[in-house]
Amino acid sequence: MNKKNLIFLFLLVFAVLIFVSLTGMRIKSKKALIPDRELITQSGVCPPFFLYDEDGNTIDPVHGINAETPYSPKQTCGKCHDYEKITEGFHFQQGKDEAASGILAERYQWVSNPGNYGGNWCSPAPLYNYLSKKTNSSSKEMDMTSFTFITNGCATCHPGGGPLEYDREGFQYDKHMDSLGYTAGGTNNFDGDYFQAHWNRSGVIEADCNLCHLPEYDYKSRNDHLARFNFKWMATVGSGLAAVEGSIKDTVDVKVKYNLAKFGPDGKVSMHLVREPRNETCLNCHSKPQWKKRGSSFTEFTDVHIAKGVKCVDCHAAGSMAVDERIKGKEVHQFGKGDDPSGWVRNDLDNTMRTCTDCHTTGYLNAPVAKHSWLPDLHLDKLSCQACHIPERKVKSALVQVSDIYNPGAKISPPQKYVWTFYDQVMNYWNHYGELAMFTAKDQPSDPFIPRYAKYKGQIFPVNAVHSAWPGIYTEGEKGLNQPKQKDIYNMWIAHRKDKSKYPELGKITDNNSDTIPEVNSPEEIDAFINSVTTYLTDLGYDLSGKKVIWVNDDRMYLNGTDYKILKKETWESSPYASVYKYSHDVFPAKAGLGANGCTDCHSFKSDLFYAQVVKYPFGDDANPVMEPQYKRLDMGGFMVGLSAFREQIVKSFEYPAIIFLLLTILLSVACYVNKKQNFFPVSSQQLLIVYGLLIAGLVLVYLKPDVNSYVLPDRLTLDANHFIITILALFAGAFTWIRMKKENPSGSLLSKLQALFLILSAVSGLLMMIKFDLIYQIVRVAYTIFDLSVVLSVLISIICLIKDQFNILKPETHL
Repeated sequence: MNKKNLIFLFLLVFAVLIFVSLTGMRIKSKKALIPDRELITQSGVCPPFFLYDEDGNTIDPVHGINAETPYSPKQTCGKCHDYEKITEGFHFQQGKDEAASGILAERYQWVSNPGNYGGNWCSPAPLYNYLSKKTNSSSKEMDMTSFTFITNGCATCHPGGGPLEYDREGFQYDKHMDSLGYTAGGTNNFDGDYFQAHWNRSGVIEADCNLCHLPEYDYKSRNDHLARFNFKWMATVGSGLAAVEGSIKDTVDVKVKYNLAKFGPDGKVSMHLVREPRNETCLNCHSKPQWKKRGSSFTEFTDVHIAKGVKCVDCHAAGSMAVDERIKGKEVHQFGKGDDPSGWVRNDLDNTMRTCTDCHTTGYLNAPVAKHSWLPDLHLDKLSCQACHIPERKVKSALVQVSDIYNPGAKISPPQKYVWTFYDQVMNYWNHYGELAMFTAKDQPSDPFIPRYAKYKGQIFPVNAVHSAWPGIYTEGEKGLNQPKQKDIYNMWIAHRKDKSKYPELGKITDNNSDTIPEVNSPEEIDAFINSVTTYLTDLGYDLSGKKVIWVNDDRMYLNGTDYKILKKETWESSPYASVYKYSHDVFPAKAGLGANGCTDCHSFKSDLFYAQVVKYPFGDDANPVMEPQYKRLDMGGFMVGLSAFREQIVKSFEYPAIIFLLLTILLSVACYVNKKQNFFPVSSQQLLIVYGLLIAGLVLVYLKPDVNSYVLPDRLTLDANHFIITILALFAGAFTWIRMKKENPSGSLLSKLQALFLILSAVSGLLMMIKFDLIYQIVRVAYTIFDLSVVLSVLISIICLIKDQFNILKPETHL
């Protein structure tokens, strides 16, 4: 090599080293995740303060000033804090401040808003209580009103403000009701905000800051007064400031008696108010619905984050602690949120919470830095973190909700919910509301199951894709479907149960699968149900002109027992009219996640990720579930899934022992060569055969005895994690043997030609594996298998070549 070329080579090597070193210096900083924040108050905590009533008057029971008036959170906390900005948060508005749009509006004719208020309420599937329109001509058109939205139970978790304080035109309910001349409990012009309401007596429910920021808050007492319609007194009793007696609902005068021990000599209160709500505070509202929807436990046993002391608000940060500029700002109460397929509230704020990578690639809050260097990028692109790190659920969730029969369970409240029947993840009947009446979250029975998976926005997530069956109302030429009122279906069944001659066709609906629970599944039962609902609605005077009662089973809309239309749905959905809930809580430790035992955790013919049988339809013609393999739900082809299982379960199960045997063969080749040079002792061909016999027997024994295998050899995860290095060494051995064969026979033997072919295939497929390009994605997936097959065949040829060389070395007179 001449001097000029040598200098060029040196500069090229130097440039590469500089480039590599610079990439190694790229360090993600924790500082970027530590937000700058403004102090809430100058002192950093709330100082002692006066209470104020709804008109802004001071409450001072120590000195007898307004001592029988409930305090107003708006007037009291609003002296220092921006009440209007705070109550813009979606926890307060719950959809009131935005209209339903997109698929939600196209599918659900009864939905006006995307949240609990005006949306799909809180159940996974119809039938729902729906919010009545603002303007109505009669009560027959109406279902839930803004007032009954509160009294039906939604306000037990709602923090106040938003639709609990202002009507749909922006007026405060109680004051506007008087200005309109409406009467408490009256029809009030069938106004959807004031029909049969008692706002002018109950007052409104202001946003109650203490509900989240006072750890000792008394939720039970608050909700007891909610049931009495004592709305404006709820914050006072919940905060433990006073004893409250009386009931607006029962027309018993409400009286307040403040606890003077809560007040200082100057009449001010000094309360234990915290900046960040505790986990228990969040779970007071979120625990029960998360049980039904996701089987979440939120315990140290089930969630590695809770076990490590992580708080809800560490991830769901808000205000000055928020990580996303969309929700960041002093006193902004838009909590960081993820992106749930069935969550429609404030979709513009999706993915504003801290993500797994925010902490586990930087070490923020002392999180362990996750290293997946052994995993091809393809996995990290296509798999969510949850897919591997939530491999099992401890507590069951509702996989199926049907709203077409009368639930035979006990202790279901309120009574209308008897038309909801739930089945768990293995299609066993589940009296969920009965369990809620008997158990707290701490009493959740253990019912472990393997989650189902869905592909959502390009990534695979563990999900609960709920199935549904329910009565709908179809109008030709209109988008979407409508529903009858939940209470009407309940009353239809009650009438039939009391008198079998009423709606007698309901008697045809029986248990057809011996699980003791009746189900609608056969053509006769479908017709019986549709006819009965039609008759009942007609009896009520419901106008069915141009409309038809139908029965919906997932994506099938039945016009009668045999005639149905397929409804369009997303690939991640079981039904266009049922929710899909991603699992994001109850995360397992890394060593318990998928992949902890190597690639076969997912890529095998027994893998739950791809081959588990999952429900396609809850009830087939025989009333048993119609099942399909999981990979079909992931919209994946059986060939590609089978190819990956073949590679990991079969090819690699042969590849690793073959490479180990190759290593032993190389060591024997070295020994034979040294023997020949040094003439240590004689070895015959027969003796070499015995050695190989012992090696083969030993290798078989090691692989047949798992305890010996785990002691002698690396586990499958270690082998898979070092697959690249192992196979590269094997290919180097293949290249060496090819050179040897080529040297011995320049024209090329069959083995040398095959070796060259397999080396080329492995090189080309190896390069394809490193390419991330959607147009050749399927080719890249095939390349993984071609690479390992090529390596296996190359190793076999290398072994044959080396053994052949060993026997050529050995001659009768040969001495080692």
